[in-house]
Amino acid sequence: MKTLIVNADDFGLCEGVNAAILDAYAAGSLSSTTLMVNGAAAAAAAQLALRHPGLGVGLHFNLTLGRPSADPCEIPGLLLPDGTFPARGVLARRLMLGRVYSAQLTAELDAQLAAFERLGLVPSHVDSHQHVHAFPQVFDVLARACAARSLPLRQPWAARPVGARPRLGRALRTGLLAWMTSLNHRRWQGRLRSNKAFTSVFDLGAVPSRLDASHYRALLRDVQAFPCELMVHLSRRPDDVDGLTRIGDVSHAEWQCLMQGALAQVIAEQGWQLRNYREAFDEERR
Repeated sequence: MKTLIVNADDFGLCEGVNAAILDAYAAGSLSSTTLMVNGAAAAAAAQLALRHPGLGVGLHFNLTLGRPSADPCEIPGLLLPDGTFPARGVLARRLMLGRVYSAQLTAELDAQLAAFERLGLVPSHVDSHQHVHAFPQVFDVLARACAARSLPLRQPWAARPVGARPRLGRALRTGLLAWMTSLNHRRWQGRLRSNKAFTSVFDLGAVPSRLDASHYRALLRDVQAFPCELMVHLSRRPDDVDGLTRIGDVSHAEWQCLMQGALAQVIAEQGWQLRNYREAFDEERR
C-alpha cells in the first residue's frame, strides 16, 4: 500500500505548537505526532491527544533541550553543569569522543517512556529531537527498547535535496546523517519496524518563505518505498517557539500550507493512504 505518515515533531513544546498540530489534524493533513515529555506544554498535549484518539502519538526522545526526566545524578554525561541538556553540537562531540555511556542513555530513555505513560498515553512509535538517535550509540539504545516493545522506530533517511543546492554546512550534515542511518539500518536490519522512506521540507535545499502544493508534490512524487514519513514542524506564529528552536519561520509556513489544504490536495492526487505509525504497521501485519 502507498502509505504516508505525516508526523509533526515537538508536540508539547509549547501551547502554540500544540494548537497548530491539532489544527492540521482537524484539517485532514496530519496523522501522527511525537510528544516531548519535558516540554512546557506536555501535559496539555497529552490531554489533547486523549480527546483525539485517531491521532497517533509517539515519543519524541529529547537530549538537547531543557531538563532530563531521569535523576541528574544517574546521567551526568548527558548534562551541562546547570543540569540541562546541551546543544546538539556539544552532544555530538561527547558521543564521538566516547564520553556518553549507554547505561546513561538507557536511564534517560526509560525515564522519558515512563513519563509518557504517566500522562496516560501509549506510544505509537519513537523518534528523536534533532535526529539525535541517528548517532549509532543512541540508535542502539532506542533500537533495543523498541524491538523489545514492538514499537516502530523512525529511520531519518536522508533524501537528495530537491531544487536549490544546499549550503556546504547543510550538505555535510546531510551526508553524515545518510552515512549513520545506513550504518544503523545494516546493523539492525530485520529486527526493527521502521519507515522505509523519509522526507521533509528541509530536503528542498533552501526552504522557501512560503510553501505550496508544488513543494510537497516534489518531495513525494518519486518515493518508491513505503511507509514513507513526511516530517513536519508546525506553529501558529513564528514567535511561538522563540528561544526553543530556530525554525519558527519554517514551522509557521508549514502550518499555513497545511491549513490551506495544499498537502491534503497532494495526498489525494498522488493516491497516498494517510496513516499513523500504529495503523501502518497493523495493516502490514495483516
